[in-house]
Amino acid sequence: MAALRDQPTSRLRSQAKLIFGGSLATGLQVGLVQCIMVQRWAPLVSALIGAGVYAVSTLWLWQWVFPRLARAPRGKALALQVLAAMAVMTVTSFLLVNATLLVTKGDTMFSRYTGGDLTVLVPADWLDKLPFLYFVVPIVPVVLLAVVGFNQSWWQIFLLEKRELQAREMASLAQLEALRARINPHFLFNSLNSIAQLISTDPERAEACVERLAEIFRYLLQSDNRSFVTLQDELDIADAYLDIERARFGDRLAVDFVVDDGALHGTVPTLILQPLIENAVRHGVSQKVGGGLVSIEAAIDGGDLRVVVRDTGVGMREGVEAALSAGVGLRNVHDRLVQLYGAAYAPKIDSQPGQGTSIVVRVPQGGNTTVSGTVH
Repeated sequence: MAALRDQPTSRLRSQAKLIFGGSLATGLQVGLVQCIMVQRWAPLVSALIGAGVYAVSTLWLWQWVFPRLARAPRGKALALQVLAAMAVMTVTSFLLVNATLLVTKGDTMFSRYTGGDLTVLVPADWLDKLPFLYFVVPIVPVVLLAVVGFNQSWWQIFLLEKRELQAREMASLAQLEALRARINPHFLFNSLNSIAQLISTDPERAEACVERLAEIFRYLLQSDNRSFVTLQDELDIADAYLDIERARFGDRLAVDFVVDDGALHGTVPTLILQPLIENAVRHGVSQKVGGGLVSIEAAIDGGDLRVVVRDTGVGMREGVEAALSAGVGLRNVHDRLVQLYGAAYAPKIDSQPGQGTSIVVRVPQGGNTTVSGTVH
């Protein structure tokens, strides 16, 4: 039973209960005060009907208008939402008032009043009890508003955010396992192919490359229970990989590391750089006559760890979208960053055919991740 109570309702049901509950509370309070003043029940009925009509308009705004306007920049979105709400509520109020007048009096708000002056007499005993009434009347509506608002809005938001975080953690781990399963055989084949070409021409260098390859696979095995590592760990493996590739390509592959000391202890998702560096070598520099440069830059920038993998290779000839669709590693890096941190942290890719490619990765620091792999 507790598990059932914990389940969030659909967004439409949650918003409808919040809006109609709040409107009921407001209409009840306004109607009761008017009933007390005029000693008739008709104002209560009118107030509740009016509150229900306004609730329908509000729900329509929440469901179909505000979400579309929210895609604009925040300041503009708020201004557009205020204008839309003003327009909708003006039309709603106009229709409600005139419909009420037509039903009760057979005229509209533009009809002139033809009666005489109206005097409302409030008995002295009512005036004597008025402070007590103002004390009692708001209690029930405000309690209703508070309870409905919490259970249908803030508590629902809390549950949804909690489950979204759990889902993101599970998806990230699944993506990491998929990345290891798909990249490891591909990477091993490429590395062994590079080493095989050195065995006959430079046995000592081939032996050194085998040792570097062993370092890489030890790292992959150790990272099985870690979703996050330090940038230093990722750079060590990147350097081992680039050593193997430099043994193969010789002077055609130049490598440059420009890393601030403060960035080395920053945390990053495991295996976030190696696919980018492999992409720069395999699909960038190695395809260019005369080779080129692969550079890795890293620094702390505004609370984020900013890493740039840049090459002077052939560029993405088919375009960035095509490269994302075709490349296993590049696509995986993009998806993992978006799942972990949101769309704002998707890699920024700039590629010029014949000139090279630059990929910027930003990873938030300051408590968002830990080396143990737990997301906070």
